Amino acid sequence: MNVHAGGVPPAVRRFAAELSRLRITAGTPQVTTIAARAQCSPSTVSEALNGRRLPGETVTRRLVAALDGEWSQWQSLWREARTELDRLRREGPEAPVEALRAEMVRYPDPSSFYRASAARIRAARREIRLTYVRRHPPGHWGAPEVAEYYNTVLDWARDHSGEGASVRRIIGVPEREGTPEPAYLQWLLDHQRETADIYAYEARVMPWTASCAWHNTGLVDDSVTFLSFSGAGRQQLTGFSVEGPAFLRYFADSFDLAWGALDPLDVYAARHSR
Repeated sequence: MNVHAGGVPPAVRRFAAELSRLRITAGTPQVTTIAARAQCSPSTVSEALNGRRLPGETVTRRLVAALDGEWSQWQSLWREARTELDRLRREGPEAPVEALRAEMVRYPDPSSFYRASAARIRAARREIRLTYVRRHPPGHWGAPEVAEYYNTVLDWARDHSGEGASVRRIIGVPEREGTPEPAYLQWLLDHQRETADIYAYEARVMPWTASCAWHNTGLVDDSVTFLSFSGAGRQQLTGFSVEGPAFLRYFADSFDLAWGALDPLDVYAARHSR
């Protein structure tokens, strides 16, 4: 494999040079200003401008928009750089580490997190793995983007049934001395009925005895990981996503281990609805 100056492939250098020109055209805003507009870290902006990192597509779209650019004019340039990096990754371990580093996108509230999650689920190819471990069932959310997200998950499963696709969800059900909370159990039974004929959708139940929520995970194919974190209030939530299979693999392994140890939704529901 050719060793490029500075360890950065030519396509990434070209992309960085064009991004720097776009910044000048936009009036040379400060790095911190660009980062705030693009909802990413200043270091991500700096490394993208200097050619030390090629951001993922989601971040790149935001950077271009933050600099008043049109994504339709940038998409082919980004794809060219991405293709070259993928080729380098396949050819060996000497691929430029900085340019291949995982990219994080932050979401400051439930609306932005669930909007982004739903968009990636619509584009999923074959496999979605999700967790829901919270003190309250999904119906307590007020933001319309949250309801749209849950509908999107089931719609995707319906549309892909019979194609070998899979949606698997681990649901953490709050319990006291082995008994699920009544409101949560009712939602669980309703959810079971709603999904009974969706063959690409499966859920398993994890009894949850802690008096708090936990972080939650969304894994789409082998491409992106979503992590969310509940706040003190029942409608508070922040999160982030990370592109790339290397980061996702750790959470996929953990998910699959838990999945194998848990009861299917129908078994749990039958045990507690008698």
